[in-house]
Amino acid sequence: MTHVTLWPVVLLSIAAASACLGVAVYQRARDRVWNRIFAAHATLVSVWVMVTYLIQTANTPETAELYIRLAHPACALSITSLLDLFWVFPERTAPAPWQWRATAYLFAVLAGPLALHPDLIRSLEIAHGTVLATYGWPFHVWSVYAAVVLAYADVVLIRKMPRLSGVERAQVKYVLMGVVITQVIGVITMLVLPGIFDNSLYTQWGTPAYIFVIGFTAYAIAKHRLIRPSVAMAHASGYAITGILVAAMIWLALTGARKALTDASLLTAMSYLLLGTLIGALAPSLHSRVQRLVTHTRDSHTLREGAHHVSEAILRTLDMEELPEFLAGAIESILRPTFVAVYWRDRKSMFLTRRVGPARTNLEQGPELPLSLPLDCLLAREAAAERMLIERSQVWRFYSMERAGPLLAAMRKLDADLVAPVLWEDDLAGLILIGEKRSGDMYSPEELAALQSMLPQVSLAVRNAQLYDEVVQVKEYTENILREMKSGVIAVDADQCIVVANPAAEQILGLQASWMVGRTLEVLPPPIARALMQVLSGVPVRGEERFQIRRPDGLKVPVACSCSTWRGTGQATEGAVAVVNDLTLVEELARERQEAEHLALIRVLSAGMAHELRNPLVAIRTFSELLPDRWDEDEFRSAFQQMAKDEIDRIERLLTDLLMLSKPADAVVEPIDVNQLCEGVVRALSALAESRGIALQSTLRAARARPLGDQSRLHQALVNLVKNAIEAEPDGGRVEVSASTVGGHGTGSHVLITVFNPNSLIEEDQLGLIFKPFYTKRHGGTGLGLAICQTIVEEHKGTIRVTSRPGQGTEFAIELPLKAESGEQGHGRAVGS
Repeated sequence: MTHVTLWPVVLLSIAAASACLGVAVYQRARDRVWNRIFAAHATLVSVWVMVTYLIQTANTPETAELYIRLAHPACALSITSLLDLFWVFPERTAPAPWQWRATAYLFAVLAGPLALHPDLIRSLEIAHGTVLATYGWPFHVWSVYAAVVLAYADVVLIRKMPRLSGVERAQVKYVLMGVVITQVIGVITMLVLPGIFDNSLYTQWGTPAYIFVIGFTAYAIAKHRLIRPSVAMAHASGYAITGILVAAMIWLALTGARKALTDASLLTAMSYLLLGTLIGALAPSLHSRVQRLVTHTRDSHTLREGAHHVSEAILRTLDMEELPEFLAGAIESILRPTFVAVYWRDRKSMFLTRRVGPARTNLEQGPELPLSLPLDCLLAREAAAERMLIERSQVWRFYSMERAGPLLAAMRKLDADLVAPVLWEDDLAGLILIGEKRSGDMYSPEELAALQSMLPQVSLAVRNAQLYDEVVQVKEYTENILREMKSGVIAVDADQCIVVANPAAEQILGLQASWMVGRTLEVLPPPIARALMQVLSGVPVRGEERFQIRRPDGLKVPVACSCSTWRGTGQATEGAVAVVNDLTLVEELARERQEAEHLALIRVLSAGMAHELRNPLVAIRTFSELLPDRWDEDEFRSAFQQMAKDEIDRIERLLTDLLMLSKPADAVVEPIDVNQLCEGVVRALSALAESRGIALQSTLRAARARPLGDQSRLHQALVNLVKNAIEAEPDGGRVEVSASTVGGHGTGSHVLITVFNPNSLIEEDQLGLIFKPFYTKRHGGTGLGLAICQTIVEEHKGTIRVTSRPGQGTEFAIELPLKAESGEQGHGRAVGS
């Protein structure tokens, strides 16, 4: 009675479960063709099972016969929809060709009329709580049709196995497992036994068996992570064996205890409790041993340990050339794929360059991988965006149709089953392409988790290797610079120990670099050692110093040395560096240049003197040649006398200027009142300025300035400048003489004397020539005035410069230092001597 009551509940539960699974799979991915067809198939199966429920609960034979005839078309449509599903599952993205589908559903519709044939059911009765029917020949024809369709569906699915791999193959295996279980039960109970016994006594067991197809197929389609079927079967076998062993242990223990303790009820209960505790304690250990015996796969702990050791080894690899090889070997040992290809980003271009792979087990299979991939290719973009493994078998599950199609095409083109990105922060540093497993099986979740756990360490290892390469390159670059530098470089640490000495330092100092490194500053020439110690002690750097050093071979070498500190983290001084330049060649070139300038000056002076002396001599000679013929002419004698006097005066002025251009030995040094100097010059030239209609003005603000020098020579220089300005200024113009102090009274202060006239202009191309001897554009001038001014100013350690702009006028500026720079104070000593 319990069976009769329970069986309809089972059928209703199976019908509801089929419908729920169909809806759930459809809701998981509505745009997938598999999900839509499976939802239709599950709905038809639910209808079929519901009709079977109605058959089993019918009250009259007539009602039962009606439902039996309705069950046959429902079953035909169910198995046809299963074939429709197998045509597309698991790799197709569109339904099968319409010709195939039309033919299959046409046969299903044609099989329906067999259910209406009168000979389908020869007799029918309700007995023993179930419907017993005797079938005729139409049922056997319909059975052959159903068996052929189911067998063809199996063939369709089995033929896909060789070309599938990974999760797709696992999905097919799950579906086949459900189909085989269902078909074995269904064929036996619904076809074989009714055909043998000519009744439906056992058909009630066939319809519920279809739940295996529904359940296994739903799991294969909807589940995003599958346990390998072989592993699932092994686990199930392990649990079954453990259950049998535990049951046997309990039975044996209870049987033995019951015989020994038949009279002591309390003792028996306590013994049962103790035996149950012992068996419960032994059960987990027993199950673990059974699982190890029935399963041959590596457990997650082993994979994690292996991935951990591999990650540690990868982090210790700092060579960018060795890292890809090591990484590929590690992935090979963990996943056992058909190939591994490692692409590294080339920082000099926008490409990922293949460093390793593909090392295929069968090189004739699969496409040849490119040597480089663009950084903006689809695989690289998707991997960088996802920041995790991309599994080809999971693309349809987690990507939209628009993204999934191109991504799958790109992965199939490269024969990649897995794509692993190597990321550092937000940048893609590399890409790892992994083929399918050599066994053709799917990658287990444990294997994928082990690979995913390795990726951060790989990224860190890549970054470490890149930084190491950069450090090596910088070191080599620095060493090459130091080796090729012509300047000697000596670096010391905070303990005054020499840490760097380049070849140029060896040549300048006459000491071996290998001998100097590691020793203290005492081994260096004293001037260089003192300069470095001063810098290390915090004394402000004064710039470049020049001195002579004595080499170990006794040779004296003039050098220029500049020192500075170098700082580490936290801006703490960690050492000092000295750059030493050999000035031997520089001084030789300076002497040669000075000699050349002297020779050039002599040539200029000689040419200028010859020209300036020739003109008066030519005039005197011309008159002297005419003298014999015109001596009696009073006018001629008077003209000759005046001409000879003028030309002799001109020669005398020229010689005076030449003497002024030279450095006299008797020039004295004394404090000069600059205001008084300027007032004297203005007073001396006021008559000349007035005669030309020029306003000569002065602005004097250097009352307390007392530069050292020869006041008479500075007076001469300033007279030349003011006189030139007056002669260059047109009538009605003005000339302004000003004096001021610049920089206070400390180190670097000086007196500024300027002569300005607003209405003259010196062309830009002449500014560099006006201070050269005998250069003049003024008629009657000797061209020595500005050269004399420059010579006098430089004697006083000063400078003279000129600025001239159109519309703004011309200004000459003299700067004289207020303090002697090299101990030249005191009276009676020659300026510049």
